[in-house]
Amino acid sequence: MSAHDEDAANDGVAGDDLRDLIEQAEDMLHSLRDQTGEAAERLRERVEATVKSARKRLASLEGDARQLTEQAAASADEYVRGNPWAAVAIAAVAGVVVGALLSRRN
Repeated sequence: MSAHDEDAANDGVAGDDLRDLIEQAEDMLHSLRDQTGEAAERLRERVEATVKSARKRLASLEGDARQLTEQAAASADEYVRGNPWAAVAIAAVAGVVVGALLSRRN
């Protein structure tokens, strides 16, 4: 696995972690809704700031993932257009391998 692939995998984990963090923070805000006082207000503000920051980071990760996907698709398209017979050969080999694996299962 290349460093680029590892970064993408880590970003996926980070995105899941951020979603969990946002959900937990929103649950905490919900539970603090009925609390009063200066300390509760400060805590609400900190949690809201954390949620806002996490949402921005998640949006950034999603944008990065979209960009990487578009780049990969463009690279694959460029390769196939430049090497159509190689692409056909790769697809044929992949089909044979998948067919062989499926026939072994039955």
